[in-house]
Amino acid sequence: MTLTNSANLVVVITGCDTGFGAEIVEDLYQRGGYTIYATCLTEKAVAEYNAKQSSRVRAIQVDVTKQDDVNRLRAQVEAECPQGVYCVLNNAGIFAGGFLDFASEDSFQKIMDVNYMGIIRITKAMLPSLRIFAKSRHTAQGKHLPRARLLSITSIAGRANPPGHGGYNASKHAAESILDTIRVELSPWEIDVSMLEPFYAKTPLVAGAQAILEKVWKTSDLQTQRMYGPQFIQGLRAHSEELYKRSMPSKWVVEAAVNAIRKQAGARKARILIGFWWVGALIRLQEMSPSWIVDSITKLIMKRIGTWPSDPFLLKDAKRN
Repeated sequence: MTLTNSANLVVVITGCDTGFGAEIVEDLYQRGGYTIYATCLTEKAVAEYNAKQSSRVRAIQVDVTKQDDVNRLRAQVEAECPQGVYCVLNNAGIFAGGFLDFASEDSFQKIMDVNYMGIIRITKAMLPSLRIFAKSRHTAQGKHLPRARLLSITSIAGRANPPGHGGYNASKHAAESILDTIRVELSPWEIDVSMLEPFYAKTPLVAGAQAILEKVWKTSDLQTQRMYGPQFIQGLRAHSEELYKRSMPSKWVVEAAVNAIRKQAGARKARILIGFWWVGALIRLQEMSPSWIVDSITKLIMKRIGTWPSDPFLLKDAKRN
């Protein structure tokens, strides 16, 4: 184990193979002043980070659904960072499933295991190191240090419920609920807890959502496909493509995350909404409106884009027979 430079602030970031995680690591690395533990799911990503041959980026293969991997991360960080961890950023996340009729029980389990339980496992593992750093601020040498912080990238899906994203929505709602809870629980140790809530962004996760939805459609039974009709998957495909085109640049999320890490009060807000100017207004309007209004608008949109079942009771199919 090689000790980290005590002059650097230690940051642990999960899900650094691609997307937000990889971009945030690169941004912090270029700025200097941080030792970054970048957890990756694949050996290939770890090898790419190790190719930098820099002691300021320490890549480690971690599957956040496996407690042994998380324990190994904790052991390495505690051995190499006696000064403690300044910031933990829970970024690892997946999209799985789709409409309830097509999504398997396993897909619901998997997405909760990554998007919710992954946050629990990583947070509990890193908490002792976060407390060490937080305590050091009360020494004569540490009075200039910023407050320790726990950041998590959730989603606007943690406050909304778009159809076709049931498992994803549920995992993000659960994540936001536990983060709201532990924000108060960790306040005696002066550890700031904040969640970043991005709108749809141009990332591999959003780009790959369409392929996942089409895959579960193809593996569904014939009767289910008949209920929804052939226009369903066509409408879903067109909507997914249009949604990706209208997604915000991933750099908006990267900039928000880096600011939350670097700024003195960067994690003092409970929620940091990231998106176009109208996203916040839309979320607040939805939260204030009666559910029947929100449901009615959602149904109209589904019918307009072609994702409303064309023969829900198979009446047309019965007439043909």
